[in-house]
Amino acid sequence: MIGPNLDAARAVLADIIALQPCDGADTELAALCADLIQSVVAEALPGALVPIIDSTGSMHIDVAAPTMSDWRRLKPVLLAFAGPTLTDFDGIPKSFDAADPVGTRLLLAEPAVTAIMRLPVDDRSRVAALRAVLRARDTLARAPELQHSVPVQTGWLLARFQDYLNVGRRDAAKKILDRLRSELRLDALNVKFLEVQLLATFEDWAAIIALPEFSSLCVARRTPAITAILLEALYQTHIAAPFDDENVANSRAAYEGSVQSFLQSMVIASPLPGLRVGGWRLLGLEALSDRGRQDLLAILADRAQELGWIATLLPAQIQLTPQAVEVAAPIDTAREALIQADAVDSIDLLADAMAAMARLNPDELALLRETMPFRPIVQATDELASITPPTSWIAWLDRAADPAFTNALDIARLGKDEWEIGPSTGDPVAVRALVAALEEVQGDDLAADRTSQALPYLVAWLQRDPDFPRAAFSSLYGGLLTLFALGSARGSTIYESSQVLIEALLVSGIDQKAYRELIADVDEMANDGFGASMIYWVLELVESFMNAAAPDADAREIFLHRILARIVPIYGRLTRLQRIAVTTLSSELGWSLPATAADVEVPADDDLASRLAGLHIAIYSLTESSSRHAKAALEAITSAVRVTTNADHGGSVSLRALAENSDLFVMTWLSAKHAATDFIREHRGSKALLYSQGKGFSSILRAIEDHLLK
Repeated sequence: MIGPNLDAARAVLADIIALQPCDGADTELAALCADLIQSVVAEALPGALVPIIDSTGSMHIDVAAPTMSDWRRLKPVLLAFAGPTLTDFDGIPKSFDAADPVGTRLLLAEPAVTAIMRLPVDDRSRVAALRAVLRARDTLARAPELQHSVPVQTGWLLARFQDYLNVGRRDAAKKILDRLRSELRLDALNVKFLEVQLLATFEDWAAIIALPEFSSLCVARRTPAITAILLEALYQTHIAAPFDDENVANSRAAYEGSVQSFLQSMVIASPLPGLRVGGWRLLGLEALSDRGRQDLLAILADRAQELGWIATLLPAQIQLTPQAVEVAAPIDTAREALIQADAVDSIDLLADAMAAMARLNPDELALLRETMPFRPIVQATDELASITPPTSWIAWLDRAADPAFTNALDIARLGKDEWEIGPSTGDPVAVRALVAALEEVQGDDLAADRTSQALPYLVAWLQRDPDFPRAAFSSLYGGLLTLFALGSARGSTIYESSQVLIEALLVSGIDQKAYRELIADVDEMANDGFGASMIYWVLELVESFMNAAAPDADAREIFLHRILARIVPIYGRLTRLQRIAVTTLSSELGWSLPATAADVEVPADDDLASRLAGLHIAIYSLTESSSRHAKAALEAITSAVRVTTNADHGGSVSLRALAENSDLFVMTWLSAKHAATDFIREHRGSKALLYSQGKGFSSILRAIEDHLLK
């Protein structure tokens, strides 16, 4: 079936029948054609197959698949039943002829892939070909529709959510969050934690504090990452201003009046992985407020850089003599570890608890299992894992092939925030070990699938590196990108996070060999079958390559020209804004679109111009060339839109006016100043604020188009 629903497909069918596509065919041929045309409304068929006899007497079948997934189901069956032995169909997508009225009507349904099956010249062979295609149709109709009968897994939705956060696609991440909430995929608390994570990604600290459930989140069982976010939100909202002014009295007053009750309700007694600067400073202010907190003083002992002027005011930590140190009994250590694991949803704390329990003798372990309040905690711990959970990516990869490792993605989702990332991880030996572990899992199907699904979490972990992108990690970035390419070859969704790795490799500086390998991986992902839905992904990577240094300029030019050439078959299905972006990039490369593509008319249902008309759009980016290109593209759609660009490094009168008065405000997530982004949010209020994921102009256009056409 073609079209978003049966009614729309019926409208397409009626229009096609009115065109009389097989006019002039003999009785048998006409009957077969009439039967095959019904594929337009066949709900069990992943696409439409419409036979046509053109003005010259030649006959072909227009093939249209609504989605890439439908195309992957349709193509192999058509090849098997009516491939090159009966038609010229080779499985390669092709654009419909501009003079083909049936193809023009099918394009209005916005198929993801189109193709053409040309039939022989004699009627007998045509009848054989049509019967073969009908058998292919019937085979597909009888096949179980697995894609629709099996719901999308919650784990995949969570990975996709992380994928969108990695690249700053706020609206797309919000849609995933809304789906998880509406379909009751997670409990209310975990959905709220995801909302907190989304707001923190865009440093919308005030919105976190304003959540009606904020106080409840502070006392709930949380991951260390959520605790770190809540602390940072409290610091940025209440403490940052007086702290930056080095006003000790006001900082302490703000802490004790607005923050202390929340921090104390979190019961923090040990270092938290992923704690941000603001969180460390709040712990410092708590130590100043309660000078008896020796546990906090011990935690803060080597954090002078994060604490700033607070470090000079902290009392000295009491130094215990060796004789005064008491070694806790194993069962007491286990009790404390179990309490910590129960209070905080942490892989590391769970591992500590299980390790502590492993050191107990049978009688001590039995006592814990029978004594309240430890009995339910021990039982829950037993259910979580039969062996100590992994505490690093290498350990996770070592267990990825284990069928019993059913919580692999849950562990990966927590590990991205907890597992160490920094100078020691970037040691050449450590990097080689991790790359080797990644390569090792590709020999096992289960491990490879789990790793492919966990890629967004791996990328999020790498982005935690304060020196990201790090040249020492280049081989790791490249290895992960190869996994993205392999996933694409197996038909997996291309994650947006692949762009993070591409940018990292281009920025960190790689040699000619690695550069060619990068091109090969990207070429694999942007293969011949990509559809219109991937066009912005393609345009953004073209911009990335154009703006970065090229160790092999000739290889880059050939690659970029090849990528743009692949757009030609789908050019007729692009929106006007996408076409302008393609034309702009092509001209910068000195590459011209073929006349047949450039002359294609804009689809009749493209109403972007009417949606833009009368709007005042503000674009904020420090990459001013991108802003100018985006402005020109929007104004090329309609002269009735007003576009203003800004690149001020902080709050200004003009930036405030834009934030307060524009209809749409687009902010480039990767090309903005922290002070300016806070200023924009402060003065924007509840009006539409869009985030573009990259620094290039195509990212800006994508954000605007997604918002207006959603």
